[in-house]
Amino acid sequence: MDFQNQSFHISNIEIESSYQNELSKLNISVYRGIITKVNHSSTKVKSVSLESGENIQVDTLLWIPQVKPIQLIQRLIENLGLELNEQDYIKTNQKLRTNVKGLYAAGDIKGTSPIGALAAAYNGGIAATSIVHE
Repeated sequence: MDFQNQSFHISNIEIESSYQNELSKLNISVYRGIITKVNHSSTKVKSVSLESGENIQVDTLLWIPQVKPIQLIQRLIENLGLELNEQDYIKTNQKLRTNVKGLYAAGDIKGTSPIGALAAAYNGGIAATSIVHE
């Protein structure tokens, strides 16, 4: 996989400097800020708009909100046409891909147990590995 122009957005999460250095070596950009809009064409994520007014082009989006923003999740489901599973959570495959190209779901929003921070961290690792090996 060519890592040129790959962008990851992490909202208000501190990343250890060793991880930041590894991402930099792979030419993967990390942006911090509050996402106000996910811009897409059909079912492909194109960019995100931040509260600062900045618009960031992305090929892949890894978004880690601080809390479960239920209203925002519902809007994403509706606006992006995300498929839901039988329990009305965001449906993913084993690699945590959604039906929207370039969009992955991890943690409580996919509705599998166990839930909580450790499960979300584990899911995030699976999603990151899936992105790297695409």
